Amino acid sequence: MGLENYRRTISETKRAAILTAARENFLKGGYSRAAMAEIARDADVSTATLYKHFASKEALFTAVVEAVYENIGDPGLGNIEGATAREVLTRICAIYARQQFEGEMNGILRIVIAEVPSSPELARAVFERGVTARYEQFRAALDALVARGDLKPHDTATAVRMLGGMVKEFVVWPALFMKDFDRPNDIDRKIEACIDAYIKMHERISK
Repeated sequence: MGLENYRRTISETKRAAILTAARENFLKGGYSRAAMAEIARDADVSTATLYKHFASKEALFTAVVEAVYENIGDPGLGNIEGATAREVLTRICAIYARQQFEGEMNGILRIVIAEVPSSPELARAVFERGVTARYEQFRAALDALVARGDLKPHDTATAVRMLGGMVKEFVVWPALFMKDFDRPNDIDRKIEACIDAYIKMHERISK
């Protein structure tokens, strides 16, 4: 391993340690109570090193949220080759459902919601770089299905929110507001019903 690669590996290792320590601190005491010095100590790095990677606590928290979305997402979402429209839509809805039960997403989103009055810019950044970015990924998959002819042309920017909204009624809102809410046993059936409704509205009818 060359010197440059070694330095890059060390830097990436420290960044990962910082993100792990930050996530634990944010979840333990919320955004406002989390201290950069404490996060640096838990990550076993200097405060200067922490700020070298993340210029502010807001930037660090946003990076934590992005990491949660990345870990839960599907990097191959936009690739529809070999998959039917129903299979692609099932994959999209499955990601929505998984987000609430993996990667401590509920705790992270509760922190964001709590900070809206005092840190509206933080909440906006998280929404745009997390929620909105995920919508755009989903929309790209829908656009690909339209281009392939599986679905008729429609407003996919609105439609993806409609599909996501149906799924969220079953998992997102209960998970956010009910502390001990667990994955419903019939969630697959409910997701299938949401997909049926979407396909009925947007499927291409052959003449």
